[in-house]
Amino acid sequence: MSELGIRMAAEMAEQPAVLAALADRFDDIAGQVAALVSGPVAGVAFLARGSSDNAALLGRYAVELSSGLPTCLVAPSVMTAYDRTPQGFAGWVVVALSQSGRTPEIVDLANRFSAVGATVVAITNDEHSDLAGVARLTVGLRAGREVAVPATKTVTAQMLATLAVTAGLGGTPLVPHLAELPARVAGVLGDAAAVEAAAERLAPHRRLAVVARGLCYPAALETALKLQETTGAMAQGFSTADFRHGPIAVCGPDAPALLMGGTGPADSDTRRLRSELDQRGAPSVLAGSAAGDDVPWPAADGASDCLLAVVRGQQLALAVCRRRGIDPDQPAGLNKVTLTR
Repeated sequence: MSELGIRMAAEMAEQPAVLAALADRFDDIAGQVAALVSGPVAGVAFLARGSSDNAALLGRYAVELSSGLPTCLVAPSVMTAYDRTPQGFAGWVVVALSQSGRTPEIVDLANRFSAVGATVVAITNDEHSDLAGVARLTVGLRAGREVAVPATKTVTAQMLATLAVTAGLGGTPLVPHLAELPARVAGVLGDAAAVEAAAERLAPHRRLAVVARGLCYPAALETALKLQETTGAMAQGFSTADFRHGPIAVCGPDAPALLMGGTGPADSDTRRLRSELDQRGAPSVLAGSAAGDDVPWPAADGASDCLLAVVRGQQLALAVCRRRGIDPDQPAGLNKVTLTR
């Protein structure tokens, strides 16, 4: 059983080194972005699919919190399925994220945005990919080859690279203690006991909600995705605020909730959900940075919470897979690169 997910586990273990190398380049990446967009920026759009979309959402939060620039997540189908030409994006920065850099839809749209006057910045693990070829600036993750189908080291690398790009657009940095991040991630990876206990509670259930708010919300979506693709569970990520508007009704004795809360001003709201879930008879697991949390991570600040939460989510997905006898390296019916158009 311990051999299940051996590739996924090995790639997860590489994250401290990958993040340390990116942290060393953080200021340089931010400087390159600042030099590229020396004039006024009309807005920032993020273009992505899959796990990259969750990194893009962190970027959206970072832009709104740090610089206050107008920002959005692009709906790719508006252009690829409905054949709508992008309009109004002249003077915008479009950040296109693709781990492989080979997703035809993302490459096509990056071209279209460039053609209407947007400045395209690519974030990819392949600096010689098709996506890199159409971008004005490419931020290479340099994470090394990722073999397991579930993306792990490239996701946290994309998130940190996205924060470097947004730092280049001005405003307050969201990772003030950046140098400490790799060691914190290493500490999380080295602490598996609480993860195993949580996996034992979650593994019997085929439906669950993953809930967070603010800067931890992208981590909730990414954790839900990891549980979906590796275990086949009907896991759904929610914002705490949206969860209360109706989806909380899906939780009960047979449908638990995984709550993720860090140190930010939005996280206390997530913790308050626990008593509401108790009233519904719904089991819950609280992963977070506060004393007494079921699955702890080191107290961090700003966007660091999100990356630590993502790593905890990876560990939980792997542990649940092993308890169910599933090999997450090769989930049924999935490929490493999804060639959406």
